[in-house]
Amino acid sequence: MASNEEDSIMQTEQTERSTEQTGSTNSSNSNRNKTEEAPEEERDGFDNGVEFVLTCLGLAVGLGNIWRFPTRAYENGGSAFLIPYLTFAFLLGFPSVYFEFLLGQYNGKSPPVIFRRVMPILEGIGWMGPAVAALVAIYYIVLISWISIYLVNIFRGHFHVWGKCDNAWNEVETCIDMISQKKCRTENPPGWLNGSTLPEKMFYINNTCVDASNYTNVSLTSATEQYFMRNIIDPSNTLYEFETINWPVLAAMTACWILTALGIVKGAKVMGKISYVAVILPYVIVAILFVRGITLDGAGDGISYYLGKPDFSKLGHAKTWIEALKQLCFSLSVGHGALMSLAAYSKKHHNVFRDASIVIIGDTCMSLVGGAAVFSTLGFLAKQRGVTVPEVVKSGLSLAFVVYPEAMTQMPFPWLWSFLFFFMLFLLGASTEIALVEVFCSCIYDQSKSLRNKKWLVVTVWCTTLYLAGLYWFELFDSYTAGFSSVCTLGCEFVIIMLIYGYRNFSDDIVEVLGKPRNSLTKNIGPHSPWFLFDWTVICPVIAVALVGLSFMRDYPYEGDAVKFPVSFDIIGWCLSFLPVFLVPIFALLNIIRYQNRRIPFQSLFMLQKQHSSYPRISEGFDEEQQLLQEDLPEKEPWDEDGSSLSKERATASGDEPATIDVTTTIHQFY
Repeated sequence: MASNEEDSIMQTEQTERSTEQTGSTNSSNSNRNKTEEAPEEERDGFDNGVEFVLTCLGLAVGLGNIWRFPTRAYENGGSAFLIPYLTFAFLLGFPSVYFEFLLGQYNGKSPPVIFRRVMPILEGIGWMGPAVAALVAIYYIVLISWISIYLVNIFRGHFHVWGKCDNAWNEVETCIDMISQKKCRTENPPGWLNGSTLPEKMFYINNTCVDASNYTNVSLTSATEQYFMRNIIDPSNTLYEFETINWPVLAAMTACWILTALGIVKGAKVMGKISYVAVILPYVIVAILFVRGITLDGAGDGISYYLGKPDFSKLGHAKTWIEALKQLCFSLSVGHGALMSLAAYSKKHHNVFRDASIVIIGDTCMSLVGGAAVFSTLGFLAKQRGVTVPEVVKSGLSLAFVVYPEAMTQMPFPWLWSFLFFFMLFLLGASTEIALVEVFCSCIYDQSKSLRNKKWLVVTVWCTTLYLAGLYWFELFDSYTAGFSSVCTLGCEFVIIMLIYGYRNFSDDIVEVLGKPRNSLTKNIGPHSPWFLFDWTVICPVIAVALVGLSFMRDYPYEGDAVKFPVSFDIIGWCLSFLPVFLVPIFALLNIIRYQNRRIPFQSLFMLQKQHSSYPRISEGFDEEQQLLQEDLPEKEPWDEDGSSLSKERATASGDEPATIDVTTTIHQFY
């Protein structure tokens, strides 16, 4: 009996000692346990993967697919232009979309938070993309406003007035009535007596055919161009002319900003539902316009000039390759932070490789089919005018707002084709605008606990700010804001993730998101291919740096008009271009002040933070020296901390992921 009692006492003591040892072990690993037990609150995301990919398609496929791509292809070798375009799509386009999808989905946060957790001193890199998106959104809404005015006039039954020269806004003496121009090709043109010797070329002006040689030094414009320039946009004569307000455009902008805010305020779930209409319907409409276009008289000539006459000599010109690269970056909206932000709303293990493929294919198809629809219609217009296709082709805005409306007025049921065309443009523009504006809003949600439940306030303030900033200077924003800044952002993202965070760590992140490769095929040419790591580390940064350098090659003054576009135009423009870049030192200084106020060592600004998603995996390889370096790092983000945790001896925080790694080891691994 006594022996049994002694044995029982000894077992109790051993149990107590074992419990103490276990408690000690648990205490030393408390940070890791908290990471596993207290995951961050998940965002309200898309209901399914279809909504996510449609929303991303809505961002990528925009107005430039319809009017910018066709003219770039036509001016740079026709179908030969597809060679540099598809080459850069393989080297930069698809890898960039896949890269930004991975970053956003794995981390589940907006760009500033992602890069802050990689290295707080570089948080400004994460703000560059949202800043670019904001600048683009400012002038993009102006385009949508113009489109809205066309739609309103179609509903009012005024679709026929843009082809005539007898309206209040027309300058009759210089207005060419292109619809009546065919009368000047008859044997007895208006204004000429029978038997008269007819000039070689005539214009139909002021209800009569006039000799074109008499207007050599006179600037003549078509009725549709005067409608667009003098009635819709009514531009100021100089950069600093603020005396007048274009009330119809102001009203249209106000309505468009309200619709944009309503599309964002309810979050990703509503955005996903909107995408079913705003993204799918444009593909249906462009297919209808394509079928209608190729059945028009003269359509074959237009498509022949578009893709049927490849000029391979253009491939020897640097300009062709530059234009292909610029068009690709502009079309896909890479470097805007929007793709990364949208991916953060997706489920962590969603197949982003497949979605990136869909976005690239969908974007390219819209460009090709949309271009064919446009050029088949231009072939018809050239046939009606009695001229060649090159004489009716115009670049940029004129193609959509001047040339195409003129062609549609000469078709049966012009109201129908006009409505379909401009409604398609409106949906393409609106879906892109919503995604661009949402980027900055999501950044604010992520860094302010108090505003996460007041999304309506953030959206309202931000939309109002952009609304007030975009009332003037469309040309300035259009010319300077997109290209340089977005490419700078993209290049910085590649360098920071692949060299500072480490390509090996990012490769492991891919495995966490998509799982291990199933076979050698998917391992070598699928989402886990070493090609992507090499491309992200070497090729993409080199292309980005090259494009940044080429961005400085511009003609001064803008459009050769020093009166309308003085030196200050370019100075302000370059300041806008560098605005996202200026955010890098601003946020570096802000984080230095933050860490000083929280009594956190300066070296912590250059280390991966405890909240990073990859810590549970990476921390398993820490040695004692590395563990010591982590002790002074904050357990929470600044916006998640309360006053009791600001001292150096603060208690261990609960509620966020304690995760960190010394990035110097990562850089050493790379070299």
